[in-house]
Amino acid sequence: MGVAKLSVIGQRGVLASHTTLFTDGLVLVMNRRNLLSHIGGGSIVGIAGCLGGAETPDEPEAGNESDGEVDTLTPEIDDQPCPLYETERDSAVCSHTVDTDTASVYIEPNPESSTLDDGTPVDDITLTFYNQSSNELTFNPHSWSIWHNSGTEWEELQQELSGDGRLTTSPDDTHSWSFIEAVESIQEEPAFEPGLYAAELGVPDPENSDEWVACIALVQLDTAE
Repeated sequence: MGVAKLSVIGQRGVLASHTTLFTDGLVLVMNRRNLLSHIGGGSIVGIAGCLGGAETPDEPEAGNESDGEVDTLTPEIDDQPCPLYETERDSAVCSHTVDTDTASVYIEPNPESSTLDDGTPVDDITLTFYNQSSNELTFNPHSWSIWHNSGTEWEELQQELSGDGRLTTSPDDTHSWSFIEAVESIQEEPAFEPGLYAAELGVPDPENSDEWVACIALVQLDTAE
């Protein structure tokens, strides 16, 4: 494994009483039955409208609106497609959809979720790359792309640092990084927020030496209750 070289880049209505309402209601109903035999269809519509009580506005659904602001729901890992966003690689394999019995390469997070304490994940999340192919694979172990989704869309984190290195993995070999280490490969002091994170690393395609695979690991970070 090569040594990393880091560089900076750049209701409505009130009722008087239930008794009065009930009594009035009976009188109105009885009167309407007597009237219906003597009046036309157009008048029926008018009387029916007058008989109706004040409408009560619908209550906002819980979790949809609060003080005029719409709450954003945290996305769930199992609801995500693969790829999650448009990647520059020729193909993609994601940790939440991969078949680990048949995939030749993939990255697996362990654990895949954690709570945040003052902007830092409480649990030490490990990202492990698996080379289950029959070929040696050489790539830059610092060339991470980190994406974030807080409930609306995927956005790529700004790259402030770049690392250069060389890692060769043998068939049936693995290599691990911490999730924080991966993020710190592009940002010196990252500020983590609730939502989904996608850590992407490009590796050679074992089936086609001219193409690259985006190995994507999904991690969910939640606010502590």
